[in-house]
Amino acid sequence: MLPGTVAASIAAMRVLHVAEAFGGGVYEFVCNLAAAQIRDGHEVVVAYGVRPETPDEVGASVEGPEFIPLGWSSRAPAQQLLAGRRLRRLARQFEPDIVHLHSSFAGVVGAAVLSGRPVIYTPHAYASTMSEGGSLSAAVYRVAEGWASRRATVVGAVSEHEGSIARGYGAHRVEVVPNGIPELDGHGPTADPPARPRVIALGRTVPQRRPESSARILAAIADLADLAWIGGGGAERGAAGAAALEDAGIALTGWVDHDRVIEELARSTIYLHWTAWDGLPLSVLEAMACDRVVVASDIGPNREVLGPEQVCSSEEEAIDLLRRLLLDDKLRESFLASQRSRRTRYSLSRMLEGWAALYDDLVSRPRAASR
Repeated sequence: MLPGTVAASIAAMRVLHVAEAFGGGVYEFVCNLAAAQIRDGHEVVVAYGVRPETPDEVGASVEGPEFIPLGWSSRAPAQQLLAGRRLRRLARQFEPDIVHLHSSFAGVVGAAVLSGRPVIYTPHAYASTMSEGGSLSAAVYRVAEGWASRRATVVGAVSEHEGSIARGYGAHRVEVVPNGIPELDGHGPTADPPARPRVIALGRTVPQRRPESSARILAAIADLADLAWIGGGGAERGAAGAAALEDAGIALTGWVDHDRVIEELARSTIYLHWTAWDGLPLSVLEAMACDRVVVASDIGPNREVLGPEQVCSSEEEAIDLLRRLLLDDKLRESFLASQRSRRTRYSLSRMLEGWAALYDDLVSRPRAASR
């Protein structure tokens, strides 16, 4: 069996994936899942919106699925209505056996216009957990996401943390299928550690990645390590973060592709993942695959993957832990041993098996159709 392929346990079906925030981790997730479903003999359509992080050539590296833009280029109400109409029309034409909605806006719009078939809603981090928009925005998201969670046949959570939020919203059924990556189906890339310690952070310089806070943490260890931010972008939302990093003397590479991210992780010593919210972070899994120590913010998904010793609740704690790790080889090795024992549960093949089992269950039980 090829890596990233699972034995087909169900008859060929038509699968419709819907993703509004089609970029970054969601893009990687959907493409991996859709490609595996094609290899297993299913017919797959991916309907998507365009965000600043969406690749210019959508689906160029994925053979088989059909990618259909919905003209979903902003989150204005008129755009949501237009996307909903196009999605309803596409569903009538394609007649999917199962629909998989990815992220909050796709979950709400899809739940509003699709019925009569099994619907999976995967939030990839509930928007209501985000601190960027303030309390009023979070309250609006809670109402919308709670409604979408209850409308779906099942909330397919990518972490136990996400699953617990879905249950709190009153979802009728919640199944947790942890994220997985192909690098963890093998030993992952290897490289000799750099002669001088190197600490990196990565991603868009948007509030979710807390670039201003990351800049302060990284600057405080500049005497012990080389520093870099791998990535950039984020349009207006990323401008302040990029400026903070540049002011702190931390080099930004600008947006890079997945292969370059893996290369940068492989030649680092420590990866700082200082996020405000997450679903289950793929970049943490990639660092674990590269056998590089991760230090992360103390939020549910990070703690779930790494355990309590490698998450910090404040900048001061993160600075102290990073300095100790850079100066203590035995401490670094103990953290790596812990990561090695944890990372086997996050392989791509294991994730695909989980989703295949859930799809199988849903399509074999007509009574589970979306409410």
